[in-house]
Amino acid sequence: MRIQANHVFFSYDRLPVLTDINLDIREGTLTVLCGVTGSGKSTLLRLLSGLAEPAAGTILLDGGQAAAGNVSMVFQQPETQLFAGSVYQELEYGLAERGVPGPQRLELIRSALARVGLPYDEFGGRSPFLLSGGEKRRLCIAAAIASLPGLLVLDEPTAGLDPQAAGSLLELLRGLRRSGLTLVIGTHDLDSFLPIADEAIVLSQGAVHYSGPASTLSADPLVLTGAGLEPPAYSRLGHRLRQRGLLAELPDSLDSLLAALAEQPLPAPPEEAPPASVQIPRLSWSGGENLLPAKGNTAGRSSAATDIQTASARKPWQRLDPRVKWLGMVLGTLAVLGMQALLPLLLASGLIAGLMLSARIPWQRTIRFFRPFLLMFLFLWLLSALTWSSPDYKLGPVGLSLAGMERGGLNVLRFLLLVALGFLFTETTTGAHLREALEWGITPLKKLGIRTRNWSLAVSVTLQFVPWILDKLAQLQLALNSRGRKARGMARYTPRQVALLIVPLLILVIGMGDELATAVESRGYDPTKERTPAYLLSWQNRDTLVMLCILLAAALLWTVSRFS
Repeated sequence: MRIQANHVFFSYDRLPVLTDINLDIREGTLTVLCGVTGSGKSTLLRLLSGLAEPAAGTILLDGGQAAAGNVSMVFQQPETQLFAGSVYQELEYGLAERGVPGPQRLELIRSALARVGLPYDEFGGRSPFLLSGGEKRRLCIAAAIASLPGLLVLDEPTAGLDPQAAGSLLELLRGLRRSGLTLVIGTHDLDSFLPIADEAIVLSQGAVHYSGPASTLSADPLVLTGAGLEPPAYSRLGHRLRQRGLLAELPDSLDSLLAALAEQPLPAPPEEAPPASVQIPRLSWSGGENLLPAKGNTAGRSSAATDIQTASARKPWQRLDPRVKWLGMVLGTLAVLGMQALLPLLLASGLIAGLMLSARIPWQRTIRFFRPFLLMFLFLWLLSALTWSSPDYKLGPVGLSLAGMERGGLNVLRFLLLVALGFLFTETTTGAHLREALEWGITPLKKLGIRTRNWSLAVSVTLQFVPWILDKLAQLQLALNSRGRKARGMARYTPRQVALLIVPLLILVIGMGDELATAVESRGYDPTKERTPAYLLSWQNRDTLVMLCILLAAALLWTVSRFS
C-alpha cells in the first residue's frame, strides 16, 4: 500500500505540532520515522493510521482515502491495547469490528498467531494480561495483522523489551515486509531499525527534516545530528575507524562493522604497558562538528517550548498562592451545596465558566474531562424522574414526574458544578503547590495527634490521579478505535465499550498504585519526620485582592440562594 501525505498540518489546542508534511511511502517497504521527543512522531503515526484527522492537507492510501481494515496500528504500551478475556477473543473482537464474517475468523486468527510465533493451540485460551512483555507485544501485532491490512503502523515496538525479545521482534517485522506488507515504524532505536529499513523520515520541530533512503543516514550522520538525534553506534564507530584508515568502507549495520573488524590484523601488544587511565574521546568531525547531539538540541527542546507556552498562557493563575485557590474551592463547594433553586445554580455556572475561560484551559481538554460524566448525569436525571405513583406521563408500568425531573436536574447540576470546581483547581495548581497549601491549612490538627503529612500526601496524589486516569482512558479508547470501529461521541461509551475498558483500566490503576507505593518506600518516606518543603508559600498583594473577590462572590451566591 502506497501512502501519500500532501501539505499536512496538525495542532493541539492551537499549538502547531506538524507543519507542511509531504511524504510518499512506497508499497511493501519498511520506513523508519524518527525524531526527538516532541517532534510529532506519534501524532504523524496516528494521522497515517486514520485515528486523527489533519487540520489541513490530505493523506491518501493507494490514491484514495483510508478504508476500514486497510490500516492497523500497534501502540507503544501493550497494557493500553489489550481488552479481552482470552487471546482468541482479543483477535476476534477486531475482526468482528471490521466486518469479517464469523466462519472466516478462526482461520484468520490461527494464521495471525502463527505468523507472530504464538501457536493457537497453546495461546488461544490464555489471558492476554498474563503473558510476558514480549508475548504481549506479539499478540498486539497479531491483532493488528489478523484482518490482513495493507499498512501496519508501529509506535516504539522494541521499547521495554530485552535484547532477545527485541531481536525476535525484528525478525518478525522482516518477515512481514517480505510478505508485501507496508510498515511504518516510529522509534528511537535506530541501532536496531535503521539497518533493516528501506526508507527513513526524520522529523524536527514538527517538520520533515529528511525523507529518503535509510542508507543515507548511515553514510552521513550529520543528517541525524542536525535534527538533535544521536547516530547509531555502528555508524559513529565506523566513521571514526575510517578516519584512521582502519576501514575501507562505512558499515551499514553492527554485523557488518564486526565483520570488517574481524578482517583487520590485531596489533601486537606492547612489551611493557604502563597503567593509564582510559579516556573515551568524543567522536567529532574534521570540521569541528560533534557527532553527538548538542545539549541544547535534545529531546527536551520541543517539549520545553510547549511547556513554556502553556505556562505563559496560564501564568495569571499559576502566580496565585495555592492557599487562595484552596479557599475558593472550599467556599465554592459550601455555596453550591447550599443552593436549592435554579437561579443561584445558574449564577454559579456562569461564574465557574468565566473562571475557566480566564484560566485558559484548552476546551479540548475540558470536553475530554467531562465527557465520561455525561452518560452518568443523564442516567441519574432520568432515574429521578421515574415514579410509580401519580405520574404526569405514564410509560407502561412506570411514569414520569415533572417535579422529580426538576429536582433531579437541580441535583445533577449541583454535582456538575462540584466536579467543575475540582477540575478548575487541579488544572491550575501543580502537585507541589497543592500539597504545601493543604499541609499548611491542616497544620493545627497536629495538636490532636493527626499526621497531617499523610493526609496532604494522600489528597494531592488522589487529585493528581484523576487526570492520569483520564489520559489512560483516552489511550484505551484510541486503541479500541484502532481495531476498526472508530466510534464518535456517546457511541464511544456503549455498554460493550465500557465493559471492555473497565478491566484494563483497573489493571493500569492498580499497577500505578503499586509503583507509587514502591517509589514512596524507596525514598525513605517517614511521616514522623519533618521535611524540607518543595515549594515555599509566599502571600502577595494580589492574593489578598483575589481573596476579597472570592469572599464577595461567595457572599453574593449565598445571599441569592437564601432569597430564591
